[in-house]
Parts: sequence; structure tokens; C-alpha cells
Amino acid sequence: MSKKINESRSPAASATASDADYKVGPGRPPKEHQFKPGQSGNPKGAKRKPPAIAPDLKAALKHALNKPITLKQGEKERIVTMATAGIEQLVAQYAKGDRHARRDLFAYADKLGVDLMAGQHQAIEDALAPNHEAILRTYVERQYDEVFTPAPVFAPPELLDDDAQDQNED
Repeated sequence: MSKKINESRSPAASATASDADYKVGPGRPPKEHQFKPGQSGNPKGAKRKPPAIAPDLKAALKHALNKPITLKQGEKERIVTMATAGIEQLVAQYAKGDRHARRDLFAYADKLGVDLMAGQHQAIEDALAPNHEAILRTYVERQYDEVFTPAPVFAPPELLDDDAQDQNED
């Protein structure tokens, strides 16, 4: 039995020995002034941040865009989502010539990778007859000369007029 008592005291004895080895100094407060396990150094703590609103807004937007709506086109009625109705309205405004709708439509098409000219490339090439291409090329060349001024060309000295010496003699 005495053996068990000695074993149980040995960890306590080593704890007091480590206390004696502990050096108090800068950044090493005495044991009685250290925080106890589970005790915070800042009892009031930092203020809680308000919960982020972005996930709620994203979910609300998805829910609103997926709501069904009934559209009337003449005698017919059809049920589509709000997102589909909004895109159709944007395209209709674009077709009427609304510059803001054009800007938004081009931005969405670019972001989503939609080719707005799909199927129109051949029609554009057919519309540009060879004489139209010549007119356009001439126009572009004329505009280029107005924007870009070519550097002056200097003749070599042997091609310069020698009459300037004759005029000085007179």
C-alpha cells in the first residue's frame, strides 16, 4: 500500500518542482496571476458581427426570379418564370432602341457567352457587295489620313534644285 501512496504523490511532487523552475519575467506572469483554464482574458469579449445579409439576399432573389407569372399575348396566356419575363422584356426594349437595354443585353450576352450575331454573319457578307466594300475601304483610308499624318519625305541632296546657288549670284 505504501507503494501506491508514493506513486500518487510523485506527479504532485513533480508539479511543485516545475513551479520552482518557472521564472517570472517579461511575458511570464506569476502563476497566481495567469488566466485559469476556461477563463477569458477579455471577459466582455469582442462585439459580435451582425450576420451577413448576402446569403439571404441571394436566396430571396433566386426565389423571386423563379416565381411563376402569367403573361397574356393577345388571346393566349402562358405561364413563365419572372426571370424569363424579365429577359423577354429586356429584349423587347432593346428591339425598340432603348440604349440602356442595349448596354445591359450586351453585358449579359458577353457574361453568359451568347453570340448575338449567330446566323447573321452570312447575311452581313451577302449585304456587302463588292462595290460596297470598295466604298467602305475608300472611306476608311480617307479617315485614316485625317487621323494619322504621314511623316514628310525628304529628297536626297543630289536631287535638290541647284538653282538656289544661281539666284544668290545674281
